[in-house]
Amino acid sequence: MKKIIPLLLSICLLTLCLTFNSTEAQAASYDKAYAAESLTVKSSAGTSYKTLGTINAGTTVKVYGGVAIGKDQNDWYSCKQYGWSKIKYKNKYAWVKTHELSFANPYSWVPGIKSKTINKIMKDYVSKKDKTKLEKSYVSSNQGYYTLYIKFNGKGEWNQLVVINCKTGWYHG
Repeated sequence: MKKIIPLLLSICLLTLCLTFNSTEAQAASYDKAYAAESLTVKSSAGTSYKTLGTINAGTTVKVYGGVAIGKDQNDWYSCKQYGWSKIKYKNKYAWVKTHELSFANPYSWVPGIKSKTINKIMKDYVSKKDKTKLEKSYVSSNQGYYTLYIKFNGKGEWNQLVVINCKTGWYHG
């Protein structure tokens, strides 16, 4: 009996740990938001794509990814692009305008956006000797923006390199 109790406690503890890790992994796979207004659901990221339906204002939405520019918006001024968020609609991926969502945490990164955006910026603008740091900057339209700073050749003052939208990956600098 003395050996069974520690064994059962170990199994319970292991089960609890595995459940916690599973929940963490699931939570990291999407960003929580709700429809700030009625959403028009599109088949792809852009206004000219097929409308699949609508989502009522106040409805909870899970965001699985995002893009800064819709496929049909190549030359639009950035404030007109708004960005597009990848959601699930009727068990299929679809797209809605990011500015029509209200995010539970404006500073949480939408899945896939941070690594994709930072890697592109590092490849295009940062040398091996440079040092960088990323800091929260501000919230606009319920979307968080981070500033990426750089020390050229790892020396001197920190300089602003770009400002990044953590919901769409849009950046400017």
